[in-house]
Amino acid sequence: MKNKLLLGNLTSDRLVIKDAVIEEEQQLKKICDSWTDKELLEGDAFTDDYIRKGILEGDLPPVENASKENHRFKSIYLDNTIIGFIDLYLGYPTPDVLWIGLFVIDNEYQSKGYAKEVINVLGNEVRNTNYTKMGIGVYLKNWKGLNFWIKEGFNKITGMYGDKEYSENTFAFIGMIKELD
Repeated sequence: MKNKLLLGNLTSDRLVIKDAVIEEEQQLKKICDSWTDKELLEGDAFTDDYIRKGILEGDLPPVENASKENHRFKSIYLDNTIIGFIDLYLGYPTPDVLWIGLFVIDNEYQSKGYAKEVINVLGNEVRNTNYTKMGIGVYLKNWKGLNFWIKEGFNKITGMYGDKEYSENTFAFIGMIKELD
C-alpha cells in the first residue's frame, strides 16, 4: 500500500534515516541554523516553529485532499549524531511522484557524500512501488543545490515558479524530476 512507504528506518552503509520525533527538535533546529545563506538564496529564513510543525502536522502541499498520512519527516543519522533531515510527500504533484519538500545536511557534514547516499536509499526504496519519479523544487539562486540535483539525475524541468523579474530581492524556483529506473 502506497501510504505505508517510507515508514520506519531506512539504512545505507553509513546512515540511518528515521522518522523524526519531537524530542529531536532542538538538534534539528541546529541543523537549520547551519544553513547560513538560506534567506539569501530563498528569500526566507526558517520559522521558529518549522521543525515542530513539520514533525507534528507535516508540511503539506497546496493541493486538495493533502494528508499528513502521505507526509514523512525524517532525521538522518551518522552513528548517533543527527546530521540532517528530509521532508517528503507521497504523490505530489502527481500520484506517481515522491516529492522532496526540503532536504538539509548540516554544513559540517556537507561534501562528504551523505546527501547522495540519502537520495540513493530513497530511490532504492521507491523503485519497487508504483511511484516512478522523485521531484524537488530548487531555488534558482541556489547554484550548489542545482548542481547537486542535476548530478543526481533530476534533469527534467516541470516548471518555473516565483517572481518574474530578477533582482537581489526576488526569488524563483524550478520543479525538477528524476525518473526512476
